[in-house]
Amino acid sequence: MVTPRAAVVAVAVVAVVGAGATPARAGELTFLGPAREISHSSSASRDTALPALQLGPHRVLTGGAEAALAALPAGGVTWRLGFFGMLELESEGETTAWAPFPQADIRFWRGHYGYAVAASLDRLAARWCDGCAVEATLSARHESEHYTGANDGGPGTDYSDRPHVGNYLMLDVAARRPLGAVELTARVQYRQFLPGQSGWAEAPGADLIARWRRWPRLHPFGSAFGEYAFGTRGFPDAYRVRVLIGVMLPSPRGDLQLYVSGDVGHRQGLAVFTEERALGGGVRLAFW
Repeated sequence: MVTPRAAVVAVAVVAVVGAGATPARAGELTFLGPAREISHSSSASRDTALPALQLGPHRVLTGGAEAALAALPAGGVTWRLGFFGMLELESEGETTAWAPFPQADIRFWRGHYGYAVAASLDRLAARWCDGCAVEATLSARHESEHYTGANDGGPGTDYSDRPHVGNYLMLDVAARRPLGAVELTARVQYRQFLPGQSGWAEAPGADLIARWRRWPRLHPFGSAFGEYAFGTRGFPDAYRVRVLIGVMLPSPRGDLQLYVSGDVGHRQGLAVFTEERALGGGVRLAFW
């Protein structure tokens, strides 16, 4: 088994933060709460830090959390200092059995963590409409990709030709607007990788999410995410598009998401050289 180059800090721990919290008054510093005004938990991106089980075609197990360490509303803007951490395990092949538990080889895993400063433009959003939100977030993150070798102690597979994500800065801008019972969220993001530390140079991406809040106990939703990563240091470009369609079961603690998924493009982590089209499905838990 390859030893990680950097330790992954507490990413497998599921954090439940902000439940039942009341809005802070202007100038009041608070600790531990939602990392963003516009939650990232409904994004179709695989880089979404929450507990999840993707059943197929590849089994993917995810654990993680994203939370604000501190928040300060001032001058019509709420500032949040946040932490992001996740650990993802993925099978190289497809799921081979479904009962009593999904079975597949677990060869690949990713550790992903970092910090962020988010600015929610509360006063501007309130002028736009009731329930609207506008937010910009600047993140500094690190991602390491690794694999698990044979249990019999045989020689490992050489993945030294694969591009690594490494360290990068990411700016994303998001907006949320309700249209009747439908809540629309759009996000654009741009990742700039540090020179000489990654197989990628830059990667623009975008999110689009629709959630229908017609019924109190069942919210149909659709989510689409796309990203294009420009290779550097001799590595090729990579792209991915992912769509989720399903339902959310809301509760005071968060949402249970049941979905079917469609993926087009390159896989993530050490499997990035594989380009495929795949249908799957799974479950995710999004805590407030």
